[in-house]
Amino acid sequence: MVAIARALVRNAASAEDLTQESFVAAHRHWDRISGYDDPRAWLRRVLVNRATSFHRRRSVEWRALARIGIGPEAEVLLSPPSMEVWDEVRQLPRRQAQVIVLHYVDQLTIDEIADVIGCSQGAVKSHLHRARARLSHRLSAFEEESA
Repeated sequence: MVAIARALVRNAASAEDLTQESFVAAHRHWDRISGYDDPRAWLRRVLVNRATSFHRRRSVEWRALARIGIGPEAEVLLSPPSMEVWDEVRQLPRRQAQVIVLHYVDQLTIDEIADVIGCSQGAVKSHLHRARARLSHRLSAFEEESA
């Protein structure tokens, strides 16, 4: 779960916080979600939704900090090539980024991803295809610039 959050939010501490908050929510609602076929799917959905909310809050904070002349803190714990790949993933449209993270980090199937993000299998396949194509284009352009 931390790996999913880490891929979605870049900052390790924030990823851990979001993961912890998601588990707390699961504990709070355990009477209800324990009866689900796959409670982990509910937990993943909560985590993905919290990451989306985190980005919204963070962008508001960054704009406010920029107005007063303070920049956001940078944290780099991954190797530069890995960081650049995940930065590109984060630049994808929200659903595409979520599908990429759930597929490659958590290694979920198309069916499981559809359950987590609440859309059809066809939509997941479409998001995955578009995200791969966009990442391929962006990363090949980045590779050409670096060469």
